[in-house]
Amino acid sequence: MKKLIVLFVLTFLSLPYFASSQEVGGKNILDNWSLNVNGGASLFWGDLRQYKFYPVTNYTNEWNAAYGFILTKKLSSTFELRGQFIKGDLTGTRRPSKTYFKAQFNEYNMNITMNFSRLFLGDDPCRRLNFYGIAGLGFIDFRSVKKLLGSDKFIESRGYSANGTVEEKMETESVVTLGFGAKYKLDSRFEINLENIWSVVNSDLIDVTKGGFKYDILSYTSIGLTYKFNFRNNPSVFADCGDLVSSRTRKGSLGEGGHYSDDASKAEKDSLNAKLKRLEDKLNNQDTKIKDLENKINVKPTAPIAPVAPAEINVEELKRSIYNSILDTLKRNPTTTIVNSGYMQFSIFFDVNAFNIKNDQLTKIASIAEYMKSDKELKLKIVGNADQTGSVDYNNYLSKKRAEQVYNTLTNKYGIDKARLSFEGKGKADIFSKEYKLINRRVDFIRE
Repeated sequence: MKKLIVLFVLTFLSLPYFASSQEVGGKNILDNWSLNVNGGASLFWGDLRQYKFYPVTNYTNEWNAAYGFILTKKLSSTFELRGQFIKGDLTGTRRPSKTYFKAQFNEYNMNITMNFSRLFLGDDPCRRLNFYGIAGLGFIDFRSVKKLLGSDKFIESRGYSANGTVEEKMETESVVTLGFGAKYKLDSRFEINLENIWSVVNSDLIDVTKGGFKYDILSYTSIGLTYKFNFRNNPSVFADCGDLVSSRTRKGSLGEGGHYSDDASKAEKDSLNAKLKRLEDKLNNQDTKIKDLENKINVKPTAPIAPVAPAEINVEELKRSIYNSILDTLKRNPTTTIVNSGYMQFSIFFDVNAFNIKNDQLTKIASIAEYMKSDKELKLKIVGNADQTGSVDYNNYLSKKRAEQVYNTLTNKYGIDKARLSFEGKGKADIFSKEYKLINRRVDFIRE
């Protein structure tokens, strides 16, 4: 027993090392906590039982009901720390000696679980079924009474009065808990689990019978339901499985510039580079046309120019024309949205928890740059947004970084004058959809 306790203490002390490389974030006090309610069957394995390896149901039924609660703190994607309470009854019968016992117990333990599925199969955010092992320490309160089969004549008791009729203070002993389980994720908040634990008690007197193996053992097999408190404040938890896979399968690290070294195929890269090259050629051609126009403007006329009467402008007709063109664009490009002021904005979309600009979004930025070079008076505000699943501080930071990345691309790569651009982050203040979080992870352009 002492060796098992030492082994558990050493394992517990080493947990911070394992957890540090797989840190689970969260600033809220409830981050990464969960509560499990469970119920099942308790069995006694000791001296006073009919058979060594299976329980009986006649004379005295050795199957008993029990229930419990588990409060869990997730330390990493592999390890969890749990506080567990179990309450139930224990019975055992021995026909050769014509004796049986009944006991009540309350067990309190603190244990550690290790996710075997992640450890041996890798980290898969789409995996619903996980298997885990359990090891822990605690103590057990119990009271027991032993009687004769048939006559129920009192023989001996622990935690009862001398004749075994009045309950007194329970006796307490230490326990070492070992076990295994499986849990199935129903959704982002709920899991069901099937678990079997064995508690080795530092006593041979739960059955009020001394002899044989010096440690009594009890088992508890249960099914439970887990509720997770923290996931409203973790920005990546409500993400779709596909979003998580996409963000986790990117190779390379996110640098100061916010660029990923991704693993797109050569054909995809060549295709995207060709599109960017065509847009850059258009920009260069636009610059040439603008210079030609400027040169023509600077040429003095050789003959006097006759005055031209100003044409009458129908404002309502002009508004209607602009409105129709916006609607036409919206039909052709569903990702284009209309702001309250009536101007059209093109959104740049981002992966979960990322502010790097994806290759398929660079063409939109190039188009914005082309339009700004054709309209020298145009000034834009770049507004970053985030989805609703993170904390306020985190989303404010992330949305501003997204806007800043687009700002830097327009000014550094395409040479747009910084005086014509500004940027800000709005966090999760401007949510388009509660269901489709992808369209909330975006940057908008608003005319100033």
